[in-house]
Amino acid sequence: MLRRLPLTLWLYVLGDLWKLVGLTTGVLVTVIAFAAAVKPLADGKLGPEDTLKFMLMAMVPMLQYALPFAACFGATLAYHRLATDNELTAAHAGGVSHRAMLVPAALSGLVLAGILLALSNSIIPRFLRGMAVLVTEDAGKMIMNHVQRGESIKLGNTYIYADRVERLGPDELSGAYDRLWLGGLLVVRTSEQDEIVSQGSASSAAVWLRRTNVVRGVSGPVAGAGGKPMTEIVIKPTNAVGLGSAVRGSSADMVMSFLVPNPLSDNVKFLSFSELRRLREHPEQIDRVDKAKRALAMMLAERITFSEINDVLRRTGEARFVDPFKQPVTLRAAGLRPTLREGKRDAGVFQILPPTAGDRKIMVEMMLPDGKVQKQPSTGGFVRLPGSSNPDRGAATVTLQLMKVTAVQVGPDGEVDSPDDSGAGRGELEQRLLPDLTFIGDVAPEMFAKSTSDVETMAEQRMRIKPGDQQVLGAPLADLRRQVMDLLREVLSKEQERYAMSVACLVMVLVGSVMAMRLREALPLTVYLWAFFPALACVLAISGGQQIMHGKGLVGLPVLWAGVGALSVLALAEFVRLCKR
Repeated sequence: MLRRLPLTLWLYVLGDLWKLVGLTTGVLVTVIAFAAAVKPLADGKLGPEDTLKFMLMAMVPMLQYALPFAACFGATLAYHRLATDNELTAAHAGGVSHRAMLVPAALSGLVLAGILLALSNSIIPRFLRGMAVLVTEDAGKMIMNHVQRGESIKLGNTYIYADRVERLGPDELSGAYDRLWLGGLLVVRTSEQDEIVSQGSASSAAVWLRRTNVVRGVSGPVAGAGGKPMTEIVIKPTNAVGLGSAVRGSSADMVMSFLVPNPLSDNVKFLSFSELRRLREHPEQIDRVDKAKRALAMMLAERITFSEINDVLRRTGEARFVDPFKQPVTLRAAGLRPTLREGKRDAGVFQILPPTAGDRKIMVEMMLPDGKVQKQPSTGGFVRLPGSSNPDRGAATVTLQLMKVTAVQVGPDGEVDSPDDSGAGRGELEQRLLPDLTFIGDVAPEMFAKSTSDVETMAEQRMRIKPGDQQVLGAPLADLRRQVMDLLREVLSKEQERYAMSVACLVMVLVGSVMAMRLREALPLTVYLWAFFPALACVLAISGGQQIMHGKGLVGLPVLWAGVGALSVLALAEFVRLCKR
């Protein structure tokens, strides 16, 4: 005859258990959320109202750590009370085994693990994004706080110091969500090596703050729909005076524009499981990978552009470009060939071969602002590729270096301007540089639009076909692969961390329940400490394993799950000891 399930007893235990878990969770998340809000509040990034909003938002993400410990504590108190009141003894005498008494704890642990997994999947990342936006998106408040504390404002490589600040509110006409007035400005620009490039001052400045979406366009970051959210800061100084290596004087029309990136764009903890899975196919959604991909795409586009310039010169005898002012430039030559530097091929400089017929001179034709065409014959020249892989250049530009150049003006009907007695109309130069010329067949925009895997494949194929390009493409290709592998390890580690924390929640409930049943004579807090320290070690192992996986790959996976495994073994061993009693 089958015994009936002790549903009434289970419901009684479940009610007591969930009441304690809910109360403990509420206390823990409130304390942790307040602790998280202390630093932004002390730094002046949050006001009293925003601090309350920040705490409310922080409560949900803090459940990832508070809920397992709260569940362990609630299970410990609930089952310890059953043990000290001899209710477990009475149930056992009535035929209800210890294993049956643990069913409410196991069911609660499963439900809590599922809740925690669902929270980690989409809800916690959403609240984390809200917390970060609340602290960092209000650039106006950030600027005001820095000025009022006498600190400089850092925007990229520019430092701005102001004596006074006033908030003027939104401006519908310009689309600014906030406006500021700054008084007594000092502006310092630095290089990437933190060396001062220029500095200036102004009596005052108007500041407009706008929210925009930014995409990486052909010519660098530009505003566009579907891009990444950023804050645009536009500063217009009054009575500006500047001093630097490239500027010296005053200006009444200076306008400075800065884009403040959203801190969420490069951190996978703000992404849900579905978004993490998409990163495996499109890792360029993360800024650091996209930048490495565009750098490789730029270098690859330059090599392809060189090959196409050489092919069109050998085939037709002329190659067409446009200069930075969109004026046409035509090069007439027989082709290109590599040059040597210190006995090795120079991958960035190519000699221009003169035509084999006629006067055997290289010819460059340029359109001048007055509509005339200027012919520039030269005895020799070189095509130089940029030495930098800066992806924000947007186009695979080249520089023409012409040697012993003679400039000849040509009218609209093709007539040549004859020089006067003084020689005006012709000019001779030992060398002339025509920088930033874009080949008409530039493939850089097409390369930027390709996926990361496609760019990698094309770079590999290019190096197989052209082994000489290995020295140019090898480094950016290795950097891209390093960035992608780092991202994939980070994605995998975050996914495993979330799974492990969910399973750990279930195991913590079981450990707390079994410990309470076995140590019935001890005080409740003493019992909880026997469960708390192993649970803490489990969480530390998960966190440490996640960091090892991020840095070294799958070698950290056993460490990540070792804490959960050890806690499960502890729960099983304590249950066996309980049953032997």
